[in-house]
Amino acid sequence: MCGRYTRFATAEAIYSYFRVPLPGPDAPNNLFPSWNVAPQTYQPIIRLNSETGQREIVLTRWGLVPSFAKEPMHSYSTINAKAETLLEKPMFREPFRRRRCLVPVSSYFEWCVTDPVKKRKQT
Repeated sequence: MCGRYTRFATAEAIYSYFRVPLPGPDAPNNLFPSWNVAPQTYQPIIRLNSETGQREIVLTRWGLVPSFAKEPMHSYSTINAKAETLLEKPMFREPFRRRRCLVPVSSYFEWCVTDPVKKRKQT
């Protein structure tokens, strides 16, 4: 499980490695490196274009909006799923079967609490 990740590959490296056709000169370039990618932020993914069937890079919000949700909310903890129970949990079952993508990630990490007393005071 991870709460944050990094992506320090260049846009050219991501397009090349994942064999994504290069965008036209008018396409926005939003593939800047990031060393602290947080949930709920918009990040690039690689997916198949539904019309052409070719790989494309698009920006999407990190996190899964459950099918039962009427609108995206921050209260759903849907950034992580356990591989062992992925197909058993209703929240992840259908998205896993039908809405898969690649996420260009260089590393991942979890914040650790260094001062438990300070954390207790904040809650």
